[in-house]
Amino acid sequence: MYPIYYAIIIIVCLIALFGTIKVARDLVKQEKEDDSTTDELTSLKEDRPVRDSSVRLLTMIYTITFIISIILMWIFVF
Repeated sequence: MYPIYYAIIIIVCLIALFGTIKVARDLVKQEKEDDSTTDELTSLKEDRPVRDSSVRLLTMIYTITFIISIILMWIFVF
């Protein structure tokens, strides 16, 4: 039974890792598209939707991973 829990934790952590890599690649792609400083200033001044924030995406990924890991450790201990 315990190998199943280990497998679930590993799978969830790998999903979080791949999600982080995807967000990082999207962020790097956006940075490469914005060449000049004026483009950067205008992009900072624009109101982007909160959904588009990479920090929010990473926070969601790690929150879900943390919650699932805590639940699985709680099952393992008790």
